[in-house]
Amino acid sequence: MRRFNIASLPGRTLLAIIGLACLAGSYYAMTTGLAQLAEARQLERLPETPLAALTTGPYAVSGEVSGAEGTITTPYSSTQAVYFRYKLEEEYRDSDGDLRTRTLESGTRATDFILKDASGSVTVAAVVDPDAAQWNLSRTYHQQSGRRIYSEWALTPGHTARVIGQFNPGSHIITFNGLDSYSLPALVSRNTLAADSGESFFEAGIRISLATGLLALGIALLLPAVKVHRFWIYVLVMTVAVSGTLTVLGISKLRQEWSAIAALYEARYQQLDQTESPLVLADVAALQQLIRQSTSGLLDRWMFSRVVEHRLPMAELDDQTASLARDIVDSQPEGRYPHAWTSRALSAAALVGALLLLWLSIRTVKFKRLIEAVPTSSTRGLSFGLSELKAMVDVDEDHPPLRDPLQHEKCVAYDYKVEEKRGSGKNEKWRVIEHREERVPFWLDDNAGRVLVRPDGAKIEYPRSHVEHLGDRRYTVRFLDTFVNVYCLGFAGLDREQPDRLTIQQDDNSPFLISGNEEENIVLDRGARGFAGIALVLGLFLFATTSLFAADGSFSPDNLILSALAVPLVLLGYLAILHYNDMVFLKNRVDRATANIDTILQQRHDLWPNLEKVVKASLAHEKQLLKAIAQLRNANPTEMRAQGQTEKLIGFEKKVAGALQARIEGYPDLKNNEVVQSFMSIMAETENYLALLRDSYSESARIYNTRIQSFPDLILARLFRFAEAPQFRAEG
Repeated sequence: MRRFNIASLPGRTLLAIIGLACLAGSYYAMTTGLAQLAEARQLERLPETPLAALTTGPYAVSGEVSGAEGTITTPYSSTQAVYFRYKLEEEYRDSDGDLRTRTLESGTRATDFILKDASGSVTVAAVVDPDAAQWNLSRTYHQQSGRRIYSEWALTPGHTARVIGQFNPGSHIITFNGLDSYSLPALVSRNTLAADSGESFFEAGIRISLATGLLALGIALLLPAVKVHRFWIYVLVMTVAVSGTLTVLGISKLRQEWSAIAALYEARYQQLDQTESPLVLADVAALQQLIRQSTSGLLDRWMFSRVVEHRLPMAELDDQTASLARDIVDSQPEGRYPHAWTSRALSAAALVGALLLLWLSIRTVKFKRLIEAVPTSSTRGLSFGLSELKAMVDVDEDHPPLRDPLQHEKCVAYDYKVEEKRGSGKNEKWRVIEHREERVPFWLDDNAGRVLVRPDGAKIEYPRSHVEHLGDRRYTVRFLDTFVNVYCLGFAGLDREQPDRLTIQQDDNSPFLISGNEEENIVLDRGARGFAGIALVLGLFLFATTSLFAADGSFSPDNLILSALAVPLVLLGYLAILHYNDMVFLKNRVDRATANIDTILQQRHDLWPNLEKVVKASLAHEKQLLKAIAQLRNANPTEMRAQGQTEKLIGFEKKVAGALQARIEGYPDLKNNEVVQSFMSIMAETENYLALLRDSYSESARIYNTRIQSFPDLILARLFRFAEAPQFRAEG
């Protein structure tokens, strides 16, 4: 089918819709990810307080579960528990025969329970709203009977559990309300807090990475939707939008997080005025020490100093209290972060994917910039080398049209495909059973004249297509018809059949595109694809950095700000690569034009020794002419080019050839000599060719010199020593 044109109104509308959806998804993922990050960092700081040290406020406590308040019976295993979640599933086969599972019933139940440790006990109020807390429990029962699967997750008496909630000293009860202002989750878990925080870190890192990628992609898609395709605008907008957003979010969340930390610490600190218990003082000191240990980065340390250390300083502890504080900190269970290698593997995979996409997007944007850099020529003003034309497709008797195999319309190229539907259900696919292409030379006609195009090897974006269905078969033809305006970017070289004219043809070192779209739409289409590719590269780079920062089970808003620096660094590196490639391409054009001139000059130079022998025998008295021929015989075109003397050599050759032609007219024997005839024929044939090559070199050198003298290419040109190309100053 015809390639979808992003530059069309439907294409730009679709880009805008997808871009806005990406921004909405980015906002949701970033909001939830940062909230989860704040909770994970709070879990790191919260000490497991001995039950005897509880006063008022949020706490993390740990102990053995007791069913003294009563128990409930689980539905499948009939186990006595204080909480359970159950689920009944059924296996079935869908319409494609694949085995799937559906939930038939599920639910939760809980009752209040007692939590005991060595220092005391406390009641956990779970019966009112068990879903208000997260219950991180392993599955305790799993049984399959036929197609039905029975599962339970239960907390039973005798289990060790960790609970985060609000303690009320009046009722001696822990509840699950009022924790949002402290950025703490209501939690009942059989894992260590370190393990739970590690899981939250991993999920938060994934969400934040996804959000940054969606943010970059959304902006990249919205720019072409409003017809912006200039890369410097893209770099500016992406740097400001993505880096600015991440930096602002990072600073904002850092402030919110430390506000929650301050509220948590202050709630504990205020209890010191109401009690003289060494255990309470030790708990506050342990909280401060854990907060200090969890800080990372300059901003984090500055916030700790400002919010905790200087604002609410701890008094000097006596030996007994200091020992209790150390015991609380040392007793914190260390759960190994389970996703360290997963995070590193994801980071490495994202980096590899980013580099691959970077290469692909560079190719796309490089081609777009090439289209913008090559000026549009008329058929009459065509010069040797890469050229751009906008003209109408035409045919004549010497170059007749084709007939497409489906509708039998006149065309100059077609792509015909026959497909057959095979398989059923989701495995149903169209299989290609026949595919062929055919192309013939055609004329491009504009107001100035016409030029022949040999389309073999060209990438053709066909302006028309037709599809027919017959039974289980689908017939598709795309074709380039006659008398239609096209855009053509290709190499203008000597016609193999008629060397005195140029044709547009395939060249291994040049792109070859024939498109039914306007140049502006082609540029916008390639720009959109390149922007989307770079946005994905940015997203993958940001994913790699955030995953790497979170690989040790810790991540902070400081790291988010550091990740934001990846955006300008990647974009600046990308911009440098593009500009460097531009200069390499322009320099190679100059070198190629020079090499082509050298080839012609060497071909002509090889004739002078044989010609000298013939002329010596017939024109011995023409000493001045013989001396000039001898001088040309000894001249090395390559050395003269290195010395910048090519234009002098060409001018001297023309004078000698003209003088020789004048002498030959008076000497019939010399005129009929085979060597002389060959020489004069080659000189005549290559003269026009040499003129085209010199024009091509002059234009290539002018563009190249302009680029290396312009900012920012000037910096790269001096850094990588791109030398200025000399211009021809032809002598008559």
